[in-house]
Amino acid sequence: MENNTNNAFANELAKEELKPQFLKILCILSFIWCGIMIIIYLIGSFCLAMSEETTALIMDRVMETNPAIEIDNPADFLHQIGRISLMCMFTNIISLVGVIMMWNLNKAGFFIYAAAEIATNFIGLNFSMNGETQKSYGMMIFTIIIDLVFIGMYAIHLKYMNRPNRSLH
Repeated sequence: MENNTNNAFANELAKEELKPQFLKILCILSFIWCGIMIIIYLIGSFCLAMSEETTALIMDRVMETNPAIEIDNPADFLHQIGRISLMCMFTNIISLVGVIMMWNLNKAGFFIYAAAEIATNFIGLNFSMNGETQKSYGMMIFTIIIDLVFIGMYAIHLKYMNRPNRSLH
């Protein structure tokens, strides 16, 4: 029994030694980013639970602050934000699962992470204000580039990741 415990501990130490420092840094940055985004999207998803009176009150205050914003149907607008936030929260949870798998040197985590990150960028494409598409393409392009850079940096480390059922030797 003690021998099995020692072997498991030795395998875990060997696995930790195989993990490059830069991969650890990437994973830690991704843990932090995914956590922040999950919290933000969780808060945004609360828009789904707002009544029409509450949404009208909120949008009135927003329009007082910024008169350039004109939204015909505030309840529909905030409901749309809530749906997008909910979908993005789920894709970020999936992304976090991929990062955890890569932290454990599981190669499948890379593909899960990459698919979830790319999907998150395209969820809000149909979002519109007043039926017009008033999007910030610059911000969308920036986040896509950042995601592609992270995916590329993780791809460089695929050689250190093992398949789930392969031994380390």
